[in-house]
Amino acid sequence: MAEGDIRIGISGWRYAPWRGTFYPKDLRQKDELAFASGMFRSIELNGTFYSLQRPK
Repeated sequence: MAEGDIRIGISGWRYAPWRGTFYPKDLRQKDELAFASGMFRSIELNGTFYSLQRPK
């Protein structure tokens, strides 16, 4: 990354209101991360920051 580069990303990808607007209507939920990663250079995957994760 060069000095002064700006990266624009999203703070998650699993948002129901995005289905049919940002995501194509026929896109499977399990394919949303792959789709979003093709649109943005960065995606926050920080679930442990917001809540404790269960072992399963």
